[in-house]
Amino acid sequence: MFSFTVKAQTNYLVTSKADTLYGEVKVLTYDELDRAQINIDKKKKTFTALQVLSLNIEGQVYKPVQYDKSILFMKLLKSGYLSLYAYRLPNQNNYDGRFFMKLDGTTLEVPNLNFKRILSKYLEDCESISYKVKEGELGRKDLDQIIDDYNLCMSNKSSVALSAAAPPVIISNEGTKAIDALLKKAEGEDFPSKKDALDLLRDIKSKVEKNETVPNYLTEGLKSYLSSVPALSDDLEKLLSLLKK
Repeated sequence: MFSFTVKAQTNYLVTSKADTLYGEVKVLTYDELDRAQINIDKKKKTFTALQVLSLNIEGQVYKPVQYDKSILFMKLLKSGYLSLYAYRLPNQNNYDGRFFMKLDGTTLEVPNLNFKRILSKYLEDCESISYKVKEGELGRKDLDQIIDDYNLCMSNKSSVALSAAAPPVIISNEGTKAIDALLKKAEGEDFPSKKDALDLLRDIKSKVEKNETVPNYLTEGLKSYLSSVPALSDDLEKLLSLLKK
């Protein structure tokens, strides 16, 4: 078992019931199921990774992620259609492992051996990026570029697909007001995925103003980006309920 402790008033834990707890955070790593312990006014509470949505430790977001037969608290490095996580390798304290997760939930441990073959297969839904990986134009040292290019590719593909989709759902001015309110509040918060969340909100606003359908991947992405910001949860839920009408 390994553990580490970080003390800061801004550290918090968000439970699976969406309760936010502030205090001294201690992450315990076991063989199959990580646990998070939080010390609030000298009273300790322990949660399994199944009971936690996210941890925030000095501005860094950690999320429970299934890895093989284990559920580990992984460090979120980059988020989007394709997200990158860091995790601790067995018997180590450093976050040296790298792990991919798509919005649809499919995952891949970033390989060292057979990198081109394995990753190009994983990214086949974006042919241009898959080809560049397969041909060696993008390698393991280019993970950030691979993710950025893939996310842009998937965004463009989704936009094209939506142009031929079902008739748009029109929502009232109440919807645009809800987006503006959430944008304003999000701009005043400090969280790792802030830029991505703001871009996504502006994209949603643009579609609403044009009476275009707001696709599910945008709302799911927004929920993912804002899950670590409890101050925005009420405004987010209001917006999501309006978009469903």
